[in-house]
Amino acid sequence: MITKISKYLGVILILILLFSGCATRSEIKRFQQQLDYLTESNAKQQQQLARIDSLINVQEELTRELKANQELNMQSIIEELRLVENILNDRGYQVSTLTKRLDELQENIDKSKTLPADSSDTSSNETQATVNPKKLFETAQLDYNRSKFELAKMEFEQFLSIFPKSSLADDAQYYIGECLFALGKFDDAKRAYLKVKSDYPKSELIPSALYNAAVTSLKMDDISGAKKLLKELITDYPASPETAPAKEKLKMLGE
Repeated sequence: MITKISKYLGVILILILLFSGCATRSEIKRFQQQLDYLTESNAKQQQQLARIDSLINVQEELTRELKANQELNMQSIIEELRLVENILNDRGYQVSTLTKRLDELQENIDKSKTLPADSSDTSSNETQATVNPKKLFETAQLDYNRSKFELAKMEFEQFLSIFPKSSLADDAQYYIGECLFALGKFDDAKRAYLKVKSDYPKSELIPSALYNAAVTSLKMDDISGAKKLLKELITDYPASPETAPAKEKLKMLGE
């Protein structure tokens, strides 16, 4: 808009000078050059302003997305802890401290949509102080034995989230693989079995986890993957009880 006005004014001034006879051709040419320069500068300024507006819009959008993601992540954590609370309540455990903490976290989200950095650590410590890890593990194990595989998987996962350094952590990870296998989720089951070795390299369950991962590979028609896992088991754990059936399985696969 400003550029158009500048052009119109320049043309009018040139016409006035021409008709009045007060300007030479060189003066008119110089004036025209100055007008062109001003017009070009004005156009560049308009482009810069447009880019600035665009950058501001992008920044505002990124800020909104970041805030939304933070709120979503925090809400997800609270929902998982609520799930733990419900499970424990169903089993007769006292979790009043956890309940109080969850209510405080929810209130903070509702008020300011933010949460202090140490809140998750605090709630985790309070949960560990309230819940007996052995009882929680046995509860999950009992549900597994009752063929409640989905519930058992969820309980073992919650066990790991609360007690990641427990001596039963590798057992919980192994059971997650067993639950997924029983549910027919073979790809997820294989990953869960392999996490026993990657996350707990000293676990006595590694040979069994490798063997089950190989069996799971066969369920997905991944013969080469199964052979690789069986050979790894035989080579790395020759004294394990799983070595003999692993060799038999390899023979059946033509090895």
